[in-house]
Amino acid sequence: IHLRMSRRANRTPVGEGSSGQNEAFELEEQNDNLLDSLSAKVSALHNVSININDEVYSQNRLLEGSAETFGRFGSMFDRTRHQLTHTLATANKRFLCYLTLVLVSTVFVLYFIAKHLLSKVPSRRELP
Repeated sequence: IHLRMSRRANRTPVGEGSSGQNEAFELEEQNDNLLDSLSAKVSALHNVSININDEVYSQNRLLEGSAETFGRFGSMFDRTRHQLTHTLATANKRFLCYLTLVLVSTVFVLYFIAKHLLSKVPSRRELP
């Protein structure tokens, strides 16, 4: 920028020199305009790259948090699986039959309650 400013200050105005000097002055003016345009584009590209960097950093933090959450879920799942395996290995057969009967009955009761409640919800056609 300092080089460009010093060039502009030392220019010969149009009409004071020969036609070769006028042509050189016009070419240098075009170069300066193109440099200004290029500078604006580089600045915009720089801002875009900074925004991309910020977004990547944010996405990485989100992914790290998700990995931690899934890791905790996996360890809880492994603990539950181990406890269930241990319970099944140590429990007697009659207890397991009662437990299965209670679980299946609970599922059926919840299903019929949900079906009954959902049948009372008005359909879209009945709504005003």
